[in-house]
Amino acid sequence: MGSRQKGFTLIELMVTIAILAIMAAIAIPNFSEWVAKRRVASVAEKVASQIRFARAEAARLNKPVYLCPVQIKTDGKPDQYCKSTYAGSGYTVWADSPEYDQEFNGGEKAGKPVDESLRTIVMNKSDKQVKVRYQIKNVGFDGKDIKAEKDAKILAFFPDGSIKRYSVDSTGAMKVGYPVSGFTKFTFTDNEAKDKDTGERRAITLLVSGGQVSFCANSDSRPACKYDVDLTSTTCNKYGGC
Repeated sequence: MGSRQKGFTLIELMVTIAILAIMAAIAIPNFSEWVAKRRVASVAEKVASQIRFARAEAARLNKPVYLCPVQIKTDGKPDQYCKSTYAGSGYTVWADSPEYDQEFNGGEKAGKPVDESLRTIVMNKSDKQVKVRYQIKNVGFDGKDIKAEKDAKILAFFPDGSIKRYSVDSTGAMKVGYPVSGFTKFTFTDNEAKDKDTGERRAITLLVSGGQVSFCANSDSRPACKYDVDLTSTTCNKYGGC
C-alpha cells in the first residue's frame, strides 16, 4: 500500500490565504483607528490630570497655581514657561509668589516660576514627533465662542476655588485675566488625520467649568461637546498647538 500524502491542496491554500487577506483588510484599519484614538485619549487624560492636580495644589499651598504651555527640551526638562509658541510641547503646573497681582496686572512676563515648579507633562516629544494636535477655546454653555476670552489660554487656580483664564503672547507676557464662565474647551485629535471626518472620529473633547473636569462621550448632546473645528486644516504651530 502506497503512503498517503497529508496537507493542503493548492486550491485550499489559495482559499485560506484569500480569507486571511479579507480578515486583515477589515481588522487592520479598525486596529489603526483604535491605536490613534488611544494615543489622543492618553494625552487628553494627562491634561485632565494636570487640571485636577493644579486645583488641589492651589488649596494645599494656599497660593495661586497656573497651568500653561512649556517647551520640553531634548533632555526631557521644561523650559520657556507660558509661551504660546510652545503650546503642544508640554503642559506645566507651577505655583506663583504672593505678589501675583502685581505681576499679572502689570503685564510682566511670567518667565520661569518664581516659587516652585510642581509637575510637567509631555504632550509631543518634539516638533519632529508630533502625534496629537489640540486647541483651547472658551465657550458658553450654548457652545458659542466667548469672544472677549478668545485668546485666554492659561488657566489660573486660586486658593478660594476660583479659576481665571489669562491670555499670553509669544514672549510669555500675561494679559487680562477673565473669571471662568461657561467652559474652557480642549479639543484633541490625531496629527495623522488627513481630513475633518477622520479628525472628528479620533477626537477627544475635554471641558473645564467650575473647577470640574469632564470628557464628552460620543453620545453627549451638550452644545459645547460638538466637534466644531477642523484641526487638520487649522493653522497650528510646529508642536501641534492650534
